[in-house]
Formats: sequence, C-alpha cells, structure tokens
Amino acid sequence: MTMLTKILSSFLFLFLMTFSAFGQDILLLNEEDLGRAVRKEFENQGYGEDVEIEFFGGKTSFVLQKAKLVKIMISNLKIDIEQGTFSSNAEIFADGESKDKTRLSGKYYIRVRAYVPETTIEKGTLITEDMLKEISIRANRVKENNIIDKEKLIGLQAKKMLKAGKIVMDREVGQKVLIHKGDVVTVIYKSKGLQITSKAEAQEDGAAKQYIELTNTKSGKSFNARVIDAATVEIDNE
Repeated sequence: MTMLTKILSSFLFLFLMTFSAFGQDILLLNEEDLGRAVRKEFENQGYGEDVEIEFFGGKTSFVLQKAKLVKIMISNLKIDIEQGTFSSNAEIFADGESKDKTRLSGKYYIRVRAYVPETTIEKGTLITEDMLKEISIRANRVKENNIIDKEKLIGLQAKKMLKAGKIVMDREVGQKVLIHKGDVVTVIYKSKGLQITSKAEAQEDGAAKQYIELTNTKSGKSFNARVIDAATVEIDNE
C-alpha cells in the first residue's frame, strides 16, 4: 500500500450501507449507521475493530427520498487520546450526489476481550476452560488487579465464590491449595548431606512451592517450610 493510498484511506472513507425502508421511497440514516462509519475510520487509523462510539455533537439522523445507493464519507478524523474524544466530518451521498454534511463529535472507548466465569464458581473449585466465557468490555474498566486472560485463569483455585459474568480479581483466586491449615504433614530437613524428618501441623494453607508456617507436633516450635506436595514440606539448608 502506497503512502498516498494510506492517506486517502485514512482521511477519505466511503462507507457503503443498505438501509431498511422508512415508508415508500424514503430511507432513514440513523446514529447507528453513522457510528459504523466512524468506527471503520478508527479501524483504518489503527485502533482495531472493537471501538465503541458515543455521539454528543453533530447531526446523526438523515431522511433521504428516492435513494437507492447511499454512502457516508468520513474525513478529517481527529482523536484526543487523553480525553477519549473525537471529531470528524461526515458527508452523505445518495446515488452519487452529496445530500448533506455535518461535523460529528463524541466520546470513544476502546474495548478489549475478557474472560469471566460463565456460571457461578464455588469457593475451592479449580478453574477450567469450560467454566469461562469471553466478553467485550471497555478497556478503561479493566483494573490492575483484574485477571482477564483465559490462560492465566485456567488452573487457579477460587478463594471465594466467583459470580457469573463478573471480572475476576487477583485476590479472589490463587494456586491450588495442597496443604490446609490444621493438616499434619512430614517435614524434611536437609543440611550438609543429612536428611531428617519430623511431623508438624500447618498453621495456614499452602500451594506448591509456597512457604507456610508450621508447628512441630512434639516441641511446639514454629518455623517456615516450603510446600512440596499435599503431605510434605521441606527445609533446605544445603
């Protein structure tokens, strides 16, 4: 694509549409039609396909009589990234003739794909792919503590009940708990080639490779050890 072609594509977009009849020999062009044309120009300028448009200025309804082929030309699209606003020219053509024009303005929202629970996920449940569904959401509504990637959610365990359709927060999920508070497990102590085992009671839940607090069942002393599996923790001083 030449530079001239890119410029023409960016600033002069003819959008072909088919409109439902609004009475005999009359076609109605509405806000939804203008929105599709503006979104297409956003796409041409590299903002992707999933853009939500909200008009607050300009004419967004046109009545065309005896029109067969209607086109919308969007030009001079200006975008304010900081404010999330836009403005552009829109010219309406019917059967090759210019019929009307307006200066549009409004808000725009970039939308992203997010994965959320399809149905309620109970506390303690491991999340699998079939429990999730994809939705579209405004990017500015996704917070730093939200987990929206499918691959990051699969295999995690719900720390609390997860509601259907609601974005999951990082504090609501975690790695699968192998050892639960109150479990008596085997402690393996390694030091300078020696290995000693003992028994201890977990004082908190723990997932694989996590360090948790335990209490020796005989001495009553507390210490921290790394979770190996559902029955074993390890203290490695080597």
